[in-house]
Amino acid sequence: MIRAVKGTRDLLPPSTAAWNRVEDVARRVFHAYNYHEIRTPVLEATELFARGVGQDTDIVSKEMYTFLDRDGSSLTLRPENTASVIRAYVEHRLDQRPGVQKLYYLGPMFRRERPQKGRYRQFFQIGAEAIGSESPAIDAEVIEMVRDILRQAGLENFWLVLNSVGCQRCRPQYIELLRARLRDVASEMCEDCRRRAETNPLRVLDCKVEADQHIIEKLPSILDHLCEICRPHFAAVRERLADAGIAFEVDPRLV
Repeated sequence: MIRAVKGTRDLLPPSTAAWNRVEDVARRVFHAYNYHEIRTPVLEATELFARGVGQDTDIVSKEMYTFLDRDGSSLTLRPENTASVIRAYVEHRLDQRPGVQKLYYLGPMFRRERPQKGRYRQFFQIGAEAIGSESPAIDAEVIEMVRDILRQAGLENFWLVLNSVGCQRCRPQYIELLRARLRDVASEMCEDCRRRAETNPLRVLDCKVEADQHIIEKLPSILDHLCEICRPHFAAVRERLADAGIAFEVDPRLV
């Protein structure tokens, strides 16, 4: 008997009805905030994710489903959708349209994860992108939308954790500082952290190995190294969320 591929699953009734209800809730909330649906291909040029997600990230280096097409071009099943949305935004010149482009999407993504409970190699993602504005109000709005979707889907016991990873001005400087500090301590950390210390230092902050936590806690915080634009921006996002009655916790290790 042929079974579903490892890391995938069939959705059967009545689960499909519950699935559809969640999608309907998401669409209703997105439309209330004037977001419009975009549908991108599940197949993209591999280069898109290498550039957009990062060549040295775990997603690109270890988790993508990539193959050569008959013409020799490298194609990848999308592991996330932000890169695809930006590609469509540029390709179709959506920047020529007036105002902020508010786009949402629902669909399957693919990552070669180690199969475990609650984690699949084909998974479903709901997301939104607001392109064309650097206003902190837009960031806060996206978070408010997520809150509304969760509540209208019937969830109450959830919490929000925030951080800022800076911008193209201050993030590279912080990464270099982090890389320099890690050179002194990486040899005492797990295998993944030793590799990431050079290739992708930010991911070291996300390490879950208990023995590494005392080292990670002593690493520099990005919140102390935000530029003169990112610092007030992040403060404004927090202020707007507080005004909207949304409780949150700031975690400088969240990346």
